[in-house]
Amino acid sequence: MKILLSLVVLLLAIPAYAADGGEAYDRVIKSNTLRCGIMLWPPYFEMDANTHALKGFGVDFYNAVAEILGIKITYSEIILGQQAEDLNRGKIDAVCNDGPYVFSAMKFVDYTVPAYYGPTYVYVSEKNTSFKTPDDLNKKAVRFVGMDGDLSSDLVPRHYPQAALQTLPATSDAAALMLQVSTGKADAVIIDPAAVDGFNAQNSPKLKPLFKESPFVYPVGMSVKKGEQQLLNMLNSGISALWNTHGALPILRKHDPKGRMFLPISKPYESKY
Repeated sequence: MKILLSLVVLLLAIPAYAADGGEAYDRVIKSNTLRCGIMLWPPYFEMDANTHALKGFGVDFYNAVAEILGIKITYSEIILGQQAEDLNRGKIDAVCNDGPYVFSAMKFVDYTVPAYYGPTYVYVSEKNTSFKTPDDLNKKAVRFVGMDGDLSSDLVPRHYPQAALQTLPATSDAAALMLQVSTGKADAVIIDPAAVDGFNAQNSPKLKPLFKESPFVYPVGMSVKKGEQQLLNMLNSGISALWNTHGALPILRKHDPKGRMFLPISKPYESKY
């Protein structure tokens, strides 16, 4: 009798356990809406000053992922470096356009498969002719500027440990980093070409990349709370489906016709017989 009772309890528990895919996953399925945190960083995500409407590459790409999954997506601005806290508090379900390039966050979130790859370079003022080799940057007299919680800060001590690094708060925007270099308050910054193109269009002196043959290349996709495997699986499926049904590359090329800023994912197969 005790064995039979135990089996009944176990069988009753199985459906409830199977339906529990994690807090964020269950929330998304119940509401049919994914709440995605974003960092405003043109041209990935930028907000119209008058209408507050969002636009940019990230909006187009992640909307397309959500459409494939048959869910709605809403965006909420978050502060760079606080994505793990916001995910743990349930403020958001995922972060759009995140990746394992912020080393301090790797222990606290899980990342999807890449949506694309992003190159970054060391940029200096177009008037600066001092740096001929990477070793020239690794000197005490060289002043880098970076942002708290961003790769612009993480990469400097790893590759240029002798150089000085001054950091701006995570609430700063990309333009603030580049202005430090353009105005001579810093010598160099590690940043993505998409942000620099927008800055150069409106400012002088402009910034130029160094050592274009060897960029820092990092995967970019989405992140979720550590252990939210069901949600991670769903988002992975959506990103992969967008690429495999030829929906991703047109979005990349719409925003980057020359293929300089968003590097595509390699095909996992060859269609040869």
